[in-house]
Amino acid sequence: MLCRVRAFGAEEWQEVRAKGKRSFLFRYGFLGRGLPLGALAAVAIEGALGSQLPDAFLSLSFLGRLVFCVAVMTLSGCVAASFNWNLHEKRHAHHA
Repeated sequence: MLCRVRAFGAEEWQEVRAKGKRSFLFRYGFLGRGLPLGALAAVAIEGALGSQLPDAFLSLSFLGRLVFCVAVMTLSGCVAASFNWNLHEKRHAHHA
């Protein structure tokens, strides 16, 4: 579920907004970007390092890389989702 930046219509935005910013950041920052891209980056790094896959997935070094990659991607995803939230707040302010 790699989510790109979404544009919400006024009515749709009101439904999304009612669930709150925290829910929005979780959905688009963590589930939409952090988790999938972090996992993909960790696997790519592991492959680039020449580790034996899938055995490497059980190593502590891979798990550390996975946690780090998911954290970095989640941070960037939440920043992007926050900008998207603020954009929609401004765009639909007259509907509130």
